[in-house]
Amino acid sequence: MSGALERRLVPADDPGAEEVFSLAALVSARLQHRFAELNASMNTAIEDAIESLDDPELTDMLHASVEGNIATILHMIGNNIPLEHMQPITAATEYAIRLARAGVPSASLRRAYHIGSDDMLANMFEEIQQLDCSSDLKLRLLHHLAGWMHKYVDWITGVVLDAHEQERRALLERAASETSTLVHRVLERHTMNAAEFAAKTGYRLDQTHIAAVLWIEGISQGADQADVLSSLATTVATALGSVVPPLCTPVDRSTAWVWIGGVNAPSIDAVRSHPAVRKMRGIRLAIGKPAPGVEGFRHSHEQAEAIKGVASVASPPQGRLAYYGDDGVVIVAMLARDLSATRRWVGEVLGPLGADTEAAERLRETVRVFLRTGDNYVKTSKELALHRNTVKYRLEKAEKERGRLLEDGRFDLDLALQVCHLLGHVVLKPQPDSAGVTRMT
Repeated sequence: MSGALERRLVPADDPGAEEVFSLAALVSARLQHRFAELNASMNTAIEDAIESLDDPELTDMLHASVEGNIATILHMIGNNIPLEHMQPITAATEYAIRLARAGVPSASLRRAYHIGSDDMLANMFEEIQQLDCSSDLKLRLLHHLAGWMHKYVDWITGVVLDAHEQERRALLERAASETSTLVHRVLERHTMNAAEFAAKTGYRLDQTHIAAVLWIEGISQGADQADVLSSLATTVATALGSVVPPLCTPVDRSTAWVWIGGVNAPSIDAVRSHPAVRKMRGIRLAIGKPAPGVEGFRHSHEQAEAIKGVASVASPPQGRLAYYGDDGVVIVAMLARDLSATRRWVGEVLGPLGADTEAAERLRETVRVFLRTGDNYVKTSKELALHRNTVKYRLEKAEKERGRLLEDGRFDLDLALQVCHLLGHVVLKPQPDSAGVTRMT
């Protein structure tokens, strides 16, 4: 409890404490006689301010919670019971749990208590004004009761919000468990009623699916990232052009399987360039190609699982996302299973072009694009935004560095360049920073 709230209360050993406590008891007694009026006033204030609480069943529980809180407040003030002796109000915690089950956010619950507290203080002020005592004493009494109410609300909201959060978490875990069970049944080719699946998961099987595996590397083992992954799944779905909520089921604390519906031509570059993907530390995505129906649900997921090794081992920015539809990514995923052997092979094929330097990177990218445009200087110049003579110079320099013509071992060269493009630093030859080491220019 904050010291600011404590300072507003009159200490028991204060010279004027007895008089303040006696007047507080009198205010409590007068409000007790107005209990029905006070109860109706507080309920009306809360109902008018918060629309999400208008369900008949929730309204009945709200009334029980309000009644329990008023009775507790008046009893404790009237008998000068220390706030340290407060006990949770059953009706209040049950109401908080019911709100969580109804999907009402905790912010509404918190707001209801502040509105109720304000209404109670207004009624207290009315009674204080009618007391036969000095203005200074009235002010001191109001100050004391306001501090008491603030302290009470601080305590009770902590109790009910904790109950709300525990129930919300339990509901999410149960829903996630049920969804996970249904998803595994589909993946394992058990018979599944599509209507039942949609009703329980909110996701349809009779549409085109894009499956993804999302995970976050480098986080604490105990940190649950389910909320972060769920939010990211929605972001990815939107970036891909989907207008329906994705299906997201946790695999562990830092990994989730995702299915995104209704997208036939995904904009993978929109995902790669999205700030949430580019800036979030440790985020990794493996995405399958679009596929229709129940079989597509399975097949796209199998694709995402098959290439997640690319995103796992590649250095950023390459390693943030792997897409099954990208040229060569499936073969690169196989090569990524043995990085040491792949690194040696890349070095043998590329020679000095396999160095981890900016100069070697420029030459590699020029050769890679040239080969993939069918040895077309014009297309290469346009794609790389370079002058044709610059392209020609770089290609000649690459041949010189490699010590072989580009046509010599062309298939291996093309594949090695794609491996470097997709995996980055992990397959390149590291260059020491110490003075005197020869570097490519």
